[in-house]
Amino acid sequence: MTIITFKRNGGFAGNEIDLRLDLNSLPAGEAQQLLQLVEEADFFHIPINTLPSEPITDEFIYTITLEAGSTAVHSVRTSGTTMPEPLRPLVEELSKLAYASSV
Repeated sequence: MTIITFKRNGGFAGNEIDLRLDLNSLPAGEAQQLLQLVEEADFFHIPINTLPSEPITDEFIYTITLEAGSTAVHSVRTSGTTMPEPLRPLVEELSKLAYASSV
């Protein structure tokens, strides 16, 4: 079982996103695409916290947690300005999915 939890908070209007995806319940193509983005980001090697030392006003803060089975769990907290570039496509895809599920 693989679960991705995605949270976004902060920003000018404070619009929060909270999404939990069980990849086993998604269509196979969609789950595979997300797993590919996780792999391309080298997610399990990204430091847990890449937030700036000084908070930036109105910036989004992203928290992504990936649970792959019962032993592989990793979380990353980052912001729009400190986000590792390889992580950006995954964050964009999760943001789209969160928006689609809220409408």
